[in-house]
Order: sequence, then structure tokens, then C-alpha cells
Amino acid sequence: MSTSAAPSPQTGAQLLRALERTGPRPALAWYGEAARIELSGHVLANWVIKSIGHLHDEIDLAPGDEVVLDLPAHWKRLALALASWALGAAVTVLEREAEPADGIPPGPKQPRVVITDRPDSPLADAADEVLALDAVSLAPRYSAELPPLAHDWLAEVRGSSDRLGVSLPAWSGPAAQPGAPAASDPSAPPRLLVDGDGLGALPPVLAALLGGGGIVGPAAVVTERQALEEGVTARG
Repeated sequence: MSTSAAPSPQTGAQLLRALERTGPRPALAWYGEAARIELSGHVLANWVIKSIGHLHDEIDLAPGDEVVLDLPAHWKRLALALASWALGAAVTVLEREAEPADGIPPGPKQPRVVITDRPDSPLADAADEVLALDAVSLAPRYSAELPPLAHDWLAEVRGSSDRLGVSLPAWSGPAAQPGAPAASDPSAPPRLLVDGDGLGALPPVLAALLGGGGIVGPAAVVTERQALEEGVTARG
């Protein structure tokens, strides 16, 4: 019988250290809108660190603040979720399949922060802060006109420091799946094939990243040959 573990308060710091140890080896392979995008451990850590810095310094995100991710599955969504949990935020990941008539899905009605590719939506209008981005890997900035006071996340986050300048509070996200391979055993690091960006199966995803491995997705578009070439060891 499986049991769920409580998340470690230090998961955010542990995750960043694990990604840095992964170094130039791939931590994420994304078969997305244009072509395969690979993020090494260093690069994924950098995206999370920059996102932490931007959310903390520019958005003033505090532990317990509500963050709604209103985005399609994408590796940028994953990086922003990891950064938000590292800052102790309460994160809601919206699924768009069944939206109510008022355009405001179940969940926080007046969230502190909405991160979205629809900055003119009713949900965004109700938020204190709106971060707009396109779920496109190589997009240099948000592609449409921004509403007043909305942030162009990609344009702003690039100016954030590459070094973590924040004392991280307790991790507020899910716990890693117990029994993951240790990061000190790099001979067969876990490499998971995941649906979407892996947020729907975060415990094994965290375990893979903490164990020096990585993820490959979205599973729906990854062929068996590509999964073999990526060295996939399990389905997340």
C-alpha cells in the first residue's frame, strides 16, 4: 500500500541544488510548438531562479499568496509553478476543458497573481497582478497588446539575476514521490515521459529532478523512437 509523504520545507533549495548538479545533462526535453527544446539542469535552474527573483522583487509575492496559472501545458508553466511553490505560494493550475459562462473557473475569485496568455480575461481583471506570456518556447515577448498594468513576464524576467538572492521560505507544493533514486547515483538517473508539462504528475517529476534525472513531454506527441532516444526509463 502506498503512502503519501509530507513535503520537505527545503524542497525548493534541494531542487535548485539538484538541477545544478545535473549541470549540462538534459533535465527537460519539450516536443512543443516548433521543434524539440532541451533544457539542461543549469538552464532549467536558471529559469526557476530568474522566476523566483522576478516574483519576489517585482511582484512582491509572499508565502500564502494565491497564484493562478491560466496557461496551456508548457515548460514555462512548469518553471513558474516551481518558482511559486519555492516562494511558499498557493498555486492553482487551471484546466481549460470546461470553463463556466462567466469565464472565471472554480478556485480563487480574486487571486493575488494570475499568470496567463489571456491577460484580458475576467479572471485576470480580478487579480492584483497579471503576468502575460505566450506558451511558445522561443517567444521574445508577449505577442499581443497588453492591458494597462499587466506585466510582460518574458521581457521582465530576463532582467532578473541569475543568482538566487532570496531566502526561500518553506516549500508549499506537493512532496516528491518517496523512493526516488538518489542524486548521488548518477549511473541510471530517472527520465520520465510525462503528459503535458508534468504538473499533473508532480510527485514523480520532482523525484526524477531531485534524483539527477529529467522529464520528456508531452507524451502525446513523443514517438516510441524518440522516447528511446531520450533514454526514457518510466512513464510519469
